[in-house]
This record gives sequence, C-alpha cells and structure tokens, in this order.
Amino acid sequence: MRLAESAGTEDCVVNMKLVAPPLYVLTTHTIDQQKGIDTLSLAGDACRDSLVANKGKMVVKEAARAVSERDERLMANTLEVLEHEKNEVDDDSDSDTGDIPMNARD
Repeated sequence: MRLAESAGTEDCVVNMKLVAPPLYVLTTHTIDQQKGIDTLSLAGDACRDSLVANKGKMVVKEAARAVSERDERLMANTLEVLEHEKNEVDDDSDSDTGDIPMNARD
C-alpha cells in the first residue's frame, strides 16, 4: 500500500482505499487526466511488483481511467453498499447455529 501511495506526486496524490478484503481502490484528483492515469498505472505496477516479490498476486479489475462527477458518485455509492455488506457479515452472530435446546429433546 505504501509503495502505491508513494508513486504519487505533490500535485497528483495517490490514495488507496480498502473496500472489502481483498478489494482495494486507487484514486487521485488532478487537472491533467493523462498524468492522473499514468500515475495510477505506476502505483498499480509498484503494488503488483511488491506483492509478486512476496509471493502474492494481484488482479486488476479495472484499469486506471478518468471519471466524471457522476462516476464518482456511483463509485461512492458502490463503496458504501460494499462497506455496509461487510459490516453485516462482521456483525452476524452464531446464535443461528441450529443447536437444539436441552429442553426440546424427545
């Protein structure tokens, strides 16, 4: 993660957000579209190189691209839904294990 974020520059800062393990999103905000795309590509390459060197792997679900404000809102909504689903799974209790109460024996 640090290598990906360190690929950014002062005017093109790279941020990495955990969506739900093992899904991460790299973002940057810049006026120069091509510079942003190139910077995110370098950040992804740095991340992949580090993972492969440590016997890990990385799958890019979507290549770096410029997004509009509408795309950003859709992505924010998607991240919110995924976070909510992750929290629901984390909050599930073991109360529904199918155990039969002691007083319900035949």
